[in-house]
Amino acid sequence: MKYLFFFLFPLFLWATEPFFATFDPPKGWKISDPSKYEKGVQIGFIESDKRIFTPSLTLTYEKVGNIDLKTYLNAARQNLGFQELGKIKTKSGEGVLIKVDLKKGFGEICLLQAISIHQETAIIHTASCLKEDFLKVHETLLNSFKSLTIYPNLISSCPNTSFKEKVEGMLKCWKKYSATSNDSHQVLFASPFFQTNQWKPFVNYVEKELDSQGSCWQILAIHYLKEILIMENNR
Repeated sequence: MKYLFFFLFPLFLWATEPFFATFDPPKGWKISDPSKYEKGVQIGFIESDKRIFTPSLTLTYEKVGNIDLKTYLNAARQNLGFQELGKIKTKSGEGVLIKVDLKKGFGEICLLQAISIHQETAIIHTASCLKEDFLKVHETLLNSFKSLTIYPNLISSCPNTSFKEKVEGMLKCWKKYSATSNDSHQVLFASPFFQTNQWKPFVNYVEKELDSQGSCWQILAIHYLKEILIMENNR
């Protein structure tokens, strides 16, 4: 899979957090169209692109401030009725599992969410499917929820030592490059000079050399670093 087409997406789609999170999407699922993501959605996957409504999975961040999970759920319950199914244990701690049943024009929909709070951010894993598909896919969805892993930062998410060197080298080059111009960071990032000499080689490295990290991590890592470059000391 090639990721270069993402590099000029609207910035609001990829709000950088002080942490880095990733997960294992269901095997064989495809990345969904990022141009259709709602605000806060970091990444999404769909089971198939050949059905009107196919099982899907998204990871969303929402800034919530200094509140606990119970307070967040009580506030959410006022806007959306849901059934609380209990706790769910992920690789990075416990969250709460909830279920919402909706009726749409094409049938009854099951919405399953695993929600946790980390560093004043709600991390919301959302899966949706037709009610008739729920029993077939719910175990797959739960396994993906449970794989959620949160790291203190991007570099700590990858054991490959060359990745650390690549990221630090990129940040060093960017600092020097951005100091040479009064243009906005968005303009500098999109410039042919930076794209050809720095960004595209880095993306190619992530795609080719770090395939073992999985497509979800690769995409999130690329965009996490992109936002660090654009947002840091943004003019």
